[in-house]
Amino acid sequence: MRVVLDTNILVSGLLSAVGPPARIVRALLQRRIIPIMSSATFAELEAVIRRPKLQPAFARAGVDLENFLNTVHAQAQFVDPVSTKLPIRDEYDRPFLDLMATPPKPQYFVTGDRDFEFSHYSGVPVVSAAEFARLLTQR
Repeated sequence: MRVVLDTNILVSGLLSAVGPPARIVRALLQRRIIPIMSSATFAELEAVIRRPKLQPAFARAGVDLENFLNTVHAQAQFVDPVSTKLPIRDEYDRPFLDLMATPPKPQYFVTGDRDFEFSHYSGVPVVSAAEFARLLTQR
């Protein structure tokens, strides 16, 4: 299943071994989903994961950040995104909108960010981590 995963889902899934984001990260690591990324979305993930204020939490969670980033990079399908003019409250989220408009379109966009106000962008359903985790159990 090809999906766009918002950075907040991946970070949450690394910080806690339980809950929907953790199940999504496990599915990614088990190659049950293919993350669709651009160089911009991967750079955002890398920048957030490397924030000094998060390092103690990742250490407590036993996360090997380099291994995780290398695995995501190896498993992701990198695309050159289509530039969109779709409305969004936070322009920093534009790279995710662009990914959803890029053919072949992903099946889902998984996010916890309320700046994504619509249920679909470019025909791609926007779902919460809980909704997507339920979908994973049905497959």
